[in-house]
Amino acid sequence: MPIERETIIERPTTSETTVVNSGSPFGIIGMVIAVIVAVLLIMWVVNGGITSTGDAVNVDLPAVTVTE
Repeated sequence: MPIERETIIERPTTSETTVVNSGSPFGIIGMVIAVIVAVLLIMWVVNGGITSTGDAVNVDLPAVTVTE
């Protein structure tokens, strides 16, 4: 009975280079502005921006006279 031999040839995989763009500078600037606005909004809400205790604020305006 003959012995059959099988030869396996493995080809090297081809390498692919993928270039990823880091994003436009406008997107990065927009993200920074969005984060700053979100932080300010959170600080406003935490400090009672939505709810109020009903306190009144009195403002004393100076007397102004207009002459022609």
